[in-house]
Amino acid sequence: MQPGLVTVMIPSYNYARYLPQAVESAATQSNSDVVIVDNGSTDESPDVGRQLAESYDNVRFVAYPENEGIITSFNRCRDEVRGEYATLLCADDVLTPGSLERSRALMDEHPTVSLVYGPVEYFSTLDTVSAAEFDRDVRPSVVHAGADWIDRLCRTGANPIANPEALMRTSVLDGVGRYEPRTPYTSDLNLWLRMAAVCDVAYLPGPLQALFRRHDSNEGNAYPNASFAELSQRWMAFATFFEGVGDDPRRFAWETAARRRLAGTARYSASRAFVRRDDAEVESLLDLATEIDGAEPIRERIGWELRRFLGPSATRLFPPFAPRPIISRIERVIGDRRRARQGIA
Repeated sequence: MQPGLVTVMIPSYNYARYLPQAVESAATQSNSDVVIVDNGSTDESPDVGRQLAESYDNVRFVAYPENEGIITSFNRCRDEVRGEYATLLCADDVLTPGSLERSRALMDEHPTVSLVYGPVEYFSTLDTVSAAEFDRDVRPSVVHAGADWIDRLCRTGANPIANPEALMRTSVLDGVGRYEPRTPYTSDLNLWLRMAAVCDVAYLPGPLQALFRRHDSNEGNAYPNASFAELSQRWMAFATFFEGVGDDPRRFAWETAARRRLAGTARYSASRAFVRRDDAEVESLLDLATEIDGAEPIRERIGWELRRFLGPSATRLFPPFAPRPIISRIERVIGDRRRARQGIA
C-alpha cells in the first residue's frame, strides 16, 4: 500500500447521470487514487467512466460484464485498493472539499484510529446544499476506544455512519475481511463493528465530510427505517458480528444490549404499524422481536391484547399508549444532538 495515498472506491451501476459529480469530488482531493468499478451497467456508465479516467490522471476505470449484486460490487472495489487509506463512495454521493485530508491527518495524528467519520448531509441536487455547511469551523476530534464505540452502537441499535463520510486505514480493512454477503443492506454497519473490535474510532465535528444523495432509485428505498425489512438486516449485521468475536469476554454484554434494543425497536414499530392497519408488517415485526430477544414481556403482551381489543382507531386515542410516541421523539432529538457532538447517540 502506498503511504499517504487515499483510494476512493466508486462502485457504479447505471448511475451515469451522477457519476461525474462523484468522481470530480474525489479526483480533486489531494493524494487521491480514484477507481471506478462498473458492474455490468446497461446505461452510458461505462462510456462516462472511461471518459472520466481519460480526463483525470488519478482516476482508473475497471469494468465487469455482469452485475452480481451489491456485495460483490463492494468487494470488487476492495480488490482495487492500493492506498494506505480507503473510502467507499457510491456513484451517486459526493465528497466535500478537503474531507479526505482532514480524515487522513487525524489518523496520522492518532495511530490507534483506523476509522474516521464526520458530519454528512442528505441532498437531492447540489444546488440545494448551502455553501455555509462547507465552512463550519473545525472543532477538536472525538476519539472513541473501539470497544466503547461498539458498546454504544449495541445500546442504540443504530448505524451512525451513512457511508461516504467514513475513511478507513487499509491495513485494518484488510485484516477484518471482506464485505459480508448476508447483510446486503447493512454490510457497512457490520464492517464498522468488525473494525472497531481491533481499532479506535474517531469523529470529526465541523465541516461536512460528504453528501449522501436521496433519490427514487436508492437501494435503501426498499428498506424504510425501522421496517421489518430494515430491522432484519440491521439485526443480521450485529448477529454476524457477534459470531465473529467468538469467546470474546465483551460479547455477552454487547449482544445482550443489542438484542434488547432491537427487539424493543421492532415492538414499537409494530405498534405504529398497527394503527396504520398494516397487519402483515405487525406480525412480521413481532415475530422478529421474539426471534431476537425471546418471548415478549408480560407488559407488552397485555398491551397487545388491549390494542387488539380496542382496534387501530381507538388505540391511537387511548391515553395509556399516548406517552410512548412522545418519549420516542424526545429520545430521537436527544440522540441527534449527542450525535452532532460525539458522532454517536
